[in-house]
Amino acid sequence: MTTIYPLIICGGKGTRLWPLSRTQSPKQFQKISGPESSTFFQVAVQRHSGPVYNDPVIVTGVTHRGTVVKQLREIQANAQIICEPMGRNTGPAVLAAAHAIARKDPNALFVVVPADHIIEGPLTETVESCISAAQAGHIITFGIPPRYAETGFGYITDAGPMEGFDAIRRVGGFVEKPPQDEAQALIDSKAAYWASGLSMFSAQTIIDEYQKFDPRTAAYVADSVEFGSQTPEALYLNEADFAEAASKPTEGVVFEKTDRIALAPLDVSWDDVGSWLAMYNISAQDQNGNVLQGDVIALDAMNTMVRADSRLVSVVGLTDVIVIDTPDALLVAKMDETQNVKKIVEELKSQSRTETEVHAEAKPAMVPFEKQKEVARLVESDNFHLGTAEIEVGRTVILDKGPRNRQVIVVQGSVHATGPGWSKTATEGGRIYADENGPIRIVNSGEEKAELLFVTLEKLDVGDLPLPMASNA
Repeated sequence: MTTIYPLIICGGKGTRLWPLSRTQSPKQFQKISGPESSTFFQVAVQRHSGPVYNDPVIVTGVTHRGTVVKQLREIQANAQIICEPMGRNTGPAVLAAAHAIARKDPNALFVVVPADHIIEGPLTETVESCISAAQAGHIITFGIPPRYAETGFGYITDAGPMEGFDAIRRVGGFVEKPPQDEAQALIDSKAAYWASGLSMFSAQTIIDEYQKFDPRTAAYVADSVEFGSQTPEALYLNEADFAEAASKPTEGVVFEKTDRIALAPLDVSWDDVGSWLAMYNISAQDQNGNVLQGDVIALDAMNTMVRADSRLVSVVGLTDVIVIDTPDALLVAKMDETQNVKKIVEELKSQSRTETEVHAEAKPAMVPFEKQKEVARLVESDNFHLGTAEIEVGRTVILDKGPRNRQVIVVQGSVHATGPGWSKTATEGGRIYADENGPIRIVNSGEEKAELLFVTLEKLDVGDLPLPMASNA
């Protein structure tokens, strides 16, 4: 029996569900309904398991590898992980996975799975019905029967039956986020579907079509796999080659141009959870229409969502309001204004605020080294200061802008540091020096808690210290 590889792309910038979701810890890695629930990513992996599926293929950034491994371990799932040195949109990610898997399984079939959508219903049955079409070289995109004239989704138009196949139909065209009147006309036509983000094809088909429509990117991505670094924990794509790939989605490069495209209607409950209002709508509500997640006390509240991630949150007399509390940021919004959260994120970015990118841990206190009794015997003066920090997998600390006599030493684990114009990975014994050009974000990219030592050498002559390396290795 033919089996299918679920291909889960774990990228995204995480702005629409801010402050829960951030650039370096996007929506897919967040828990769906509070501290005790599974994450979007975990649910996606579990949804595509069973006899018809192989272990999934996960494409993610190097900074997220530790989070992926940790969350897979929590649900006892195996996967092949492919690490991108930088994000290049979905096209190169999908193509790299196709090359990597086709080497060991030339007949491999993929179903591309959004890592951050909520899908309930007979999805696997529809996927199975499309196997023969995918084997015949078709690229199947799955469409959702539209429930209303949504202007934030793309649409696929139905051009009638596909000869020789019962499960798929011909595609008339693609419409990207139409205005209200055009969206309504598409609904009224009874021949249009929401684009779900799910697709299915053979590895060889997507390789062939990419070579046809973007041969330059196709060659560079193939080389990024060929000259990548295969380790027991992941395939690390070659940075120099992958950086040359055009940063474009698969849909724009291939789907909208190929004559192999087909449509499969998908009768499931589907939501891309693109706002806090959408999150409210998919969550279990109490008798007053409230969604209360975490340590929350609500009095005389109706149709309100409150999420508390780290402390008690109390609300009184609220109606149609969203309250999202995280350790370093609080969002309060009217229910029907949650699409405008992205404007808050844009404003924070314009101010270069780190809250758009990371969930900041408490900064380590820089304390005089000699006050650390267990190591005081190693110090000869007051010029040496020390602080420590433990970072959970996927979390971040900020090393502020400053002179290079400040440094971080990795005591345990693996971290990925990104400074102004450079990045590097450091493991046990590795060092990261402060940068006078800007702050450094240090994320735990390993599989266990990372321990860091923050050191300041007040009177050190820093002229001989090595400069930061602009690399991801």
